Formats: sequence, C-alpha cells, structure tokens
Amino acid sequence: MKILLLCLLLPVFSLGQTIHTKDDKIVYEGKEKMASPAQEIFNSIEKALPKIVDSFHQDELSDHSIKGRGEFRLTTPYHFIRTVSYSIKISATSNGYEYLIDSVIFKEQERGEKPVTKPSKEVLEDMEETGKIVGDTEKILNETDMRFQKLLAILKKEINQG
Repeated sequence: MKILLLCLLLPVFSLGQTIHTKDDKIVYEGKEKMASPAQEIFNSIEKALPKIVDSFHQDELSDHSIKGRGEFRLTTPYHFIRTVSYSIKISATSNGYEYLIDSVIFKEQERGEKPVTKPSKEVLEDMEETGKIVGDTEKILNETDMRFQKLLAILKKEINQG
C-alpha cells in the first residue's frame, strides 16, 4: 500500500520544480503593481537593493532603473563551495516596478582546487540526464529558486515599507 501511494505521489513531487526558465536559461521577470509615485518607488529600490542582495555590485543607474550583480552561496558540505552569481535589474514604472534576474552562473569549487563555472543552461541540461546527477541538480535548482523567490519577496516588502 505504501509503495502504491509513493508511486501516485512521485509525479506530483517531480512537477514541483519551480525554477523559472526562458530560452533554456534561468530567468525571473515580472511586474509588481503599487500605488506610490515612480520616484518614491525608485528611491526605495535604490536604498533596499544593496541591503538585500548579497555581494551587490551596481553596474548601471538611470533615473528610474538600477542594474547590478549579486551572488549567494548554496548549502554544501564543508569541502565543497557552490555560489550562484546573477544579474538583477529593477525599474520603477508609473504604477509599480519591473524586475529581471538573468545571467545566472553557478561556480563550483572543491576547497584547494580551481573553481568550475557553469552557465544556467548547462545546469538545466543536467536535468535531462539519468541517475544521481538529476537528484543533485534538482536540489541545487530548488534551493536557487527558493533564494530568488525570497529575494523578490523581501524586495517587495522593503519597497512597500519605503
């Protein structure tokens, strides 16, 4: 009976992968509506972004848009380091703001060794393999998705508190 239940639930869990992709790359894009004026929203974005994005490096700044790079570390055993680097762009609009997270790159390194860099497209291709690599890749993608979703939720909260 337990095996039957497991077989019935397995497709549900495998469809639970929520990483956002576009053209076989990890991309998060969207719009949030707000009632505040664009300049007020932009001021909140400009103040909040460096505070909530780990290792934030600003690349561009315009009247209503800010673009930069961020980075975060994923959970790994001590002997292994895995970081995710990405580009983030936030633009204030007349009725809210738009966001774009793209150029996602995974950097993996055994302590004492040279790092290996993989673009998100390569990591997503690992999901097409079979065996242990699929489970490992799914864990990586799930944690990455969780971190991006958390970042976007905190950004929205910070902008609302303005």
